[in-house]
Amino acid sequence: MVLDDSTDQVLNTLFDKVFASTGVAGMAAGVWIGADSWLRSAGYADLATKAPFRPSDHVRIASITKSYTATAVLQLVDQGAIALADTLESFVPGVANGGQITVQNLLGMTSGIYDFTSDDAFLAAFAADPTMPWSDAKTLEIIARHDPLFAPGAELSYCDSNYVLLGMVVEKVTGKPAGEIITSAVIDKLALPQTSYPTTTAIPDPHPTGYVPPVTDPNAQFDNAAQPPAVVTELNPAVGATAGAMISTLDDLRVWGGELASGTLLSPATQATRLASRPFPGQKINIGYGLGCETLNEFVGHNGAILGFSTVVMRRPQVDVTIAAVANESTNFTTPTSSFSFGVIKALYPDQFV
Repeated sequence: MVLDDSTDQVLNTLFDKVFASTGVAGMAAGVWIGADSWLRSAGYADLATKAPFRPSDHVRIASITKSYTATAVLQLVDQGAIALADTLESFVPGVANGGQITVQNLLGMTSGIYDFTSDDAFLAAFAADPTMPWSDAKTLEIIARHDPLFAPGAELSYCDSNYVLLGMVVEKVTGKPAGEIITSAVIDKLALPQTSYPTTTAIPDPHPTGYVPPVTDPNAQFDNAAQPPAVVTELNPAVGATAGAMISTLDDLRVWGGELASGTLLSPATQATRLASRPFPGQKINIGYGLGCETLNEFVGHNGAILGFSTVVMRRPQVDVTIAAVANESTNFTTPTSSFSFGVIKALYPDQFV
């Protein structure tokens, strides 16, 4: 596949379709094949001022943070400071099944721990005040109120709790805040100048306004005229923590997609373990989860959804292609940018969309 006029037309048509069908305030996307690139943006960085959406702006990357957290944990594995077979109880005591849940279970979403972001009281409080005070102790309190979903290793279920707990593991082992470890061992090592693990509620300038539509259906089309969205640009990063706190840009996501696929920060054996994925149950396509990464056959990456922002990056190293998209409108559970990445894969690489 090459980025010729025909491919450009396919991508432009797909981008316009996804932008219109999702209804996001603003969106930018890029496709990089070899040394060639395709970039598009549309919509608004701010609905009130009608300022155009800028592809270079900082956005919250939400659950793409998990792939950074996993990298920091796997670096500690390579250093011998942690073993994948170590149990959660040895680092964070008191969690149900903690004596059987391993670090690998947490990384691979097979722990069975209750997902704290599914708790109705939490969701109501977070929606009412995204800057609300938060701590890991409050996350642990929610986990403790709910029974485990399944025995460790028995099933796969996407769970933010796993990655908040992994942040606690990193802090226990290193004696430093997990955000500092991610910054020094991952962000700085790759020289990602626009990527950060925030410690305040703000997003670095320049950035778009974040919008949250009043919808509950994760597949709903946003209608900002008929159903005006709420403005949620500031958010307490302690809530998402090592499961969803980070900030980046479209171009830095491109670089990060390359790292996820190549694993230059990890040993070859650990990288191979990271990419060995388990399929999500009940899917019509071969989408799975490795250790901090989503897979679709040969594509590897991650998506993210948090109040105000939707992001995705996917990379297929075998044909040197990277796909990334960012948008400034989302709930905690809607992923409109994934519609673009899946659309590109289906259009350009249909052999992978099975």
